[in-house]
Amino acid sequence: MYPILNLTAPIGTLNHCGHIGHIVNDFPLICNFANKYQFEGINIDLTVVDSFSTDECKQLLSQFNLKAVSFGIPINLFGSQKEFEKDLFEFELQAKQANEIGCHLALCYLPPFSDYLNFNEQFIQTSIRLRELKPILEKYAIKIGFEFIGPTETRRNTKYDFIHTIDGTRALIASAGLYGYGGFKLDVHHWQNSGAGVLDIHHLDLEYIFYVELNDGLPGYDIFTIPEFERELPFTTGVTKVEEFLKALHQKGYQGPVAIEPWNRGIQNMPLEDAIKTVKGSLDRSLSFIKK
Repeated sequence: MYPILNLTAPIGTLNHCGHIGHIVNDFPLICNFANKYQFEGINIDLTVVDSFSTDECKQLLSQFNLKAVSFGIPINLFGSQKEFEKDLFEFELQAKQANEIGCHLALCYLPPFSDYLNFNEQFIQTSIRLRELKPILEKYAIKIGFEFIGPTETRRNTKYDFIHTIDGTRALIASAGLYGYGGFKLDVHHWQNSGAGVLDIHHLDLEYIFYVELNDGLPGYDIFTIPEFERELPFTTGVTKVEEFLKALHQKGYQGPVAIEPWNRGIQNMPLEDAIKTVKGSLDRSLSFIKK
């Protein structure tokens, strides 16, 4: 497993890749900080690097000894058909650009609810749309990491629920014919608060696991009440079983990217460099547990 830095756009935007509360639109600065604090990779906001040529992007990544890990999928799988068709064109452009840079993973979160379509309708529509993406994925060697959202609070007051578990995500990938191209952006918070455990990781094909996120939960809640958008750095509260999660992934043979996604106001309010330094220290401590 290797540490990555994510300073891309926050959730709520189509190119969400997760975040530490700081969004930076200066690609050379991101590369510089990532190298300074010994991250091995970074996420890419393709709208930010668009002002650089492919060769310039590759040169910066090489100069700072960094991998281009992922970009946020610029497509709304859950909007109108007209929006989807418009986004499909943009996705192909970005997939081509990402491939040229050397970035082969797009990240996409699955909303755990819908106020318009029931589960069956949403599942069928999403599966059909994902099948339309497959030729682009094949052409540019891009995979999609899906993030399911585990906590109950996100769907308690909605009209319909949607995929919020490992099994639901695997079923969607199978239905869309995306095995080998579709997998997981696996967040420890969503893993635990969806009701999953170590056995679920044990039974998960290694080929499914593309990207991992770490954090810790707030004390004083149970699996049914824990908030989605308030978290701590891993190994801060002990609410989330981060060590079990990491060791299960290690035993599985996972060697891919690991990021911190704390959703923490204290880190958000730190100066940027202090936040990066704090997150990297937490990530280093977390990864040390797989060596024990």
